[in-house]
Amino acid sequence: MRKKLLRNVLAFSGLAVVLFQSCKDDSKLTVPVSPTDQSFTESFDNFSEAASKGWVAINKSTPMGAKWYDVAEVPNLGSPNYVSIYYPNWEQAQFTLDSAQFPNAPFPGRYWNNAFFSQRASNGYAATSIACAEVINFRGGSVPFNVNSWLVSPQMTIKNGDKISFYTYSKGVSSLQLFVNAAGSLNVGDGLGNNTGDFNIKLVDIPNFAANPHATYPTEWTKFEGEVKGLNKPVQGRFGFRYFLQNQSPLRFSLVDPNDIDTFYTQIHKTVVGVDEVSFKSAQ
Repeated sequence: MRKKLLRNVLAFSGLAVVLFQSCKDDSKLTVPVSPTDQSFTESFDNFSEAASKGWVAINKSTPMGAKWYDVAEVPNLGSPNYVSIYYPNWEQAQFTLDSAQFPNAPFPGRYWNNAFFSQRASNGYAATSIACAEVINFRGGSVPFNVNSWLVSPQMTIKNGDKISFYTYSKGVSSLQLFVNAAGSLNVGDGLGNNTGDFNIKLVDIPNFAANPHATYPTEWTKFEGEVKGLNKPVQGRFGFRYFLQNQSPLRFSLVDPNDIDTFYTQIHKTVVGVDEVSFKSAQ
């Protein structure tokens, strides 16, 4: 009888322990964790280093472009400045060709702006141009090309009230948009029309033709800022810059007239756009 009673007491004790453990306060496990401060600034002093941090260049232009080498006079292979390269994507900005070294170089006005701010070199910023697309129709005809090239940020916590600012300039014919992607993916759409994939929250549009059909892109470094709105909650997202030009006429290029090379590269250079000092500021 005593043994049976002891077993019952032990069994009840074990049940009590189970009941006690099941009643502990788990409320802290369901309280949302406050997003940490994600603030940062990217200067693009070195584009490869920016890529290692998670910046991604995505080109959805049609037809796809290729590298173009702007040669100054007879190339001096001992100089790093004998050629300027127009890449078919976002890349490091180029150094301006040395006009003292090449006084007769046929590149009037084809100077790259110095960085708005750089601790390393005058080309410390990200840049792109219409070279992202096939600017000459080698297949004949006058089929237009479309430029749709993206520079996408690393993934981070984004919430309403966060602000994204940057400096930009263009040599003339350019269009730049800033979008937020709440999904955190690299889906920028298929490059057709206004299909921007998961980047569907527009913060900045330069120039804003919808507001002003005669608007132009700033030719000197100018600051722009957008504030994140419309999110239901903090997300692991990204933001991205889209260089966007539609239905552009093929550029003129002649293999017969050497002087036409200058005209060709001048046309490309007028579409160069630069982005510097990109700053993400978390709302407090």
